[in-house]
Amino acid sequence: MTTIENPDIQQLFEAVQAGYTMPITLEIADTVSGQLSHDQSQETLQPDGSLRVTISDATNVDYTLSHELMHMWLTSHDYPQLQYHLLTGDPAQDCQLYAVSSALYGAALHVPVVAWQQAHRLLNGQVIAQLEAGFAANVPAEVPAGDQLLVFRVVSLLDLLVTLSGGSGAQQAGWAKTYPAAYPVAKRLYDGLMTKPPDSPFSLRRAAVNLFGAFSQWLAAAGYAPLPLDEFVTVPPVLSQRQLRLQLNQVFELKHSDYRDVDSKAQGYVALGADGQNAFTLPLTNPSAPFFQHLYTQSVQAVLTQYHLDYTVRE
Repeated sequence: MTTIENPDIQQLFEAVQAGYTMPITLEIADTVSGQLSHDQSQETLQPDGSLRVTISDATNVDYTLSHELMHMWLTSHDYPQLQYHLLTGDPAQDCQLYAVSSALYGAALHVPVVAWQQAHRLLNGQVIAQLEAGFAANVPAEVPAGDQLLVFRVVSLLDLLVTLSGGSGAQQAGWAKTYPAAYPVAKRLYDGLMTKPPDSPFSLRRAAVNLFGAFSQWLAAAGYAPLPLDEFVTVPPVLSQRQLRLQLNQVFELKHSDYRDVDSKAQGYVALGADGQNAFTLPLTNPSAPFFQHLYTQSVQAVLTQYHLDYTVRE
């Protein structure tokens, strides 16, 4: 186990460990690239049952480790995690939906991560320069003739804006020059996200769903094929005690999806909340009308429990 020298990060590590049943160990590689990106750490379950956090690039261990630990802390404190229970029938589209939704959700999730790092003085000038270097290495500048990377640039810039709290005037001017098509879109998405910065499971889910909607509206306006993020991607619900006691049909609408269930391969049934977002799917095969009539009269709590569905209780 590598020693954590920063006392704030050590305290965060202890808080994370308290939320996990298995012991957590830390491994730091010798690589130092001088660049920072959010793929420089990962969690791996070990044969002995422990969970290993590996830092693959030691350019700035405090930044990368605190980032990974905050993700773990959010998970252990019931911040919803994306789930995928459906298949479109086109593996390439499935992969696109996975990539785009996880990138957008990651940007929303990074708001509380960055807030913690800022509060503990981990986002200094050196870190910002290393993050910009990593971004420039991974996200190519736009080319006059155009290419197929606009969506990638938009979601990448959105995450960078979150990480750097929107950036300075000089940084914004530089991004606008290097990414003239992508930056204005990313900036609009960022401004919408930060209208009410998420700081709880409920506000995170709301922010992410709104972000999915804003992104889909941009795709349509720009003439791109729509991505059904609302129906395809499961964002587990955050419910009040009152909502848990209500009948299912008072909180959710069940939709016979055009997509197939991952496990049964039958057409999936998607529960849509008032926001229109997939909150969970039910593994049903040829259910009858009387079955649905009975199901709709059950309490939300009973259905969630019966089908072992993830949810968070809103405080």
